[in-house]
Amino acid sequence: MRAGAALAAALGLAVVAAPAAVAGTATAAAAEVRTVKVASFDGTEIVTNFFPARNLGAGEQAPTVLVGPGWSAPGDRTGETRSSDAGGVVGTGALRDSGYNVVTWDPRGFGGSGGEANVNHADLEGRDVSALIDWIAQQPEAALDREGDPRVGMAGGSYGGGAQFVTAAADRRVDALIPSIAWNSLLGSLYPDNAYKAGWAGILCAGGMAGTNRVEAHVRSSCVSGATTGTMSPEDEEWYADRGPGHLVRRIKAPTLILQGTVDTLFPLDEAVANYEHLRRAGTPVKMAWFCGGHGACASNPGPAGHIEKISLAWFAKHLKGERQTDTGPAFEYVDDTGVWRGASRYPLLPSGLLHGSGKGGLQVRPGDTSGLPTAARPAAKAVNVQIKAPRAEGQLVGAPRVTLVYRGKAATGSPSTTFVYAQLVDERTGVVVGNQATPVPVRLDGRPHVVSRELETIAWRAAQDSRLTLQITSGTALYTPQRATADLDLRVTVVLPLTRPAAPVAP
Repeated sequence: MRAGAALAAALGLAVVAAPAAVAGTATAAAAEVRTVKVASFDGTEIVTNFFPARNLGAGEQAPTVLVGPGWSAPGDRTGETRSSDAGGVVGTGALRDSGYNVVTWDPRGFGGSGGEANVNHADLEGRDVSALIDWIAQQPEAALDREGDPRVGMAGGSYGGGAQFVTAAADRRVDALIPSIAWNSLLGSLYPDNAYKAGWAGILCAGGMAGTNRVEAHVRSSCVSGATTGTMSPEDEEWYADRGPGHLVRRIKAPTLILQGTVDTLFPLDEAVANYEHLRRAGTPVKMAWFCGGHGACASNPGPAGHIEKISLAWFAKHLKGERQTDTGPAFEYVDDTGVWRGASRYPLLPSGLLHGSGKGGLQVRPGDTSGLPTAARPAAKAVNVQIKAPRAEGQLVGAPRVTLVYRGKAATGSPSTTFVYAQLVDERTGVVVGNQATPVPVRLDGRPHVVSRELETIAWRAAQDSRLTLQITSGTALYTPQRATADLDLRVTVVLPLTRPAAPVAP
């Protein structure tokens, strides 16, 4: 008996191929929960769980939703998970209650599936999901558009969100998507400006290599080099760049609801904006919604409970069930820090002005400088602080601020000649760093004057006459690699924030 088949027998799993060898499963009783192993294109066996729509009778059929898990996790084995406002995902239980079959799976390299995790590569994990779609087409409970083409949508967050983009870019059988807290560029999110996001990387590396999990060699290599040097090798950079989805998103035709967290410090809002722009320019029906959650804790008012489930079920009702009269709401929605959901016809919102701040000061840069938490920026005690003028009338800060540094600094003997300082916005009224975000800004320590300008992470925040916002330039944050340089910097700082008119409130 093959090793994979022996493991399957020990776990009580059936081993099937996709699609030819599953013909015999068509005689299985309808509305039956089951777990099997589906053979992917290269023979890798993928643990697959099928949960029929609630109260689906014998001989009845329903659309099917594939729900992928997060990084290093197996697929849901219960079919009863609850929707999560903080995670931005619709639960498997809510989907089944709403008349959908649900299929979950252990991604390649994780749980009981074979192979090695390749961080959702289109030619590996993407083809694995296509094999699952082949298998779904053979199930008696699955509604079909035509032979071999089931009526199928996809949902799930983080790793389960990334899987949707790489699958739908190549497989036209996917009819609707709801990717949550996913990414467009792994390099842009994990290694911006070659600054290693050590806080999240440590968590991801530990999870990816825990227990029986198996990850590709480049993942292991980048984890080691990132932890020891704060850098990636050129070979690892190239490997991650190929994991996209990047421009592959332009190929997607399935209507897509993008969900992203305003306090997500792993995959910030910019990742959602990049995917949204690709889809909009391609003419694909797309909606984007920003909620207070994701890879990060919401430190402000998250708004009414259940909104993510509501708009997700509406999206599937219209684009998967075909209920064309269903109202899916405005094409862009976001929740501000007061808990009000607001909507507009598109992103970006129309500008109404700019908020400015400027200041100067000295910053000592020393090895080990840090502040905040590995997953969230916090106000720093050691920083150059720049006050930002409040607006004359209430508005919204929805978009990416821009900071410019005019600076001079010289590294001490034996110290690195380049490093990063970090820009973050603090709401002095609440003591919260806006969005939990800190943005790395590269600096050269050669004793000469330099100018550097960077966009900060995109935010969604209320701005009023009583607002008290401060830009901090600090020498370290636990979100990124600990400071290694020694230098004294003289800084002149300017910051510009995009002010927009408040978008119309969305009914809860």
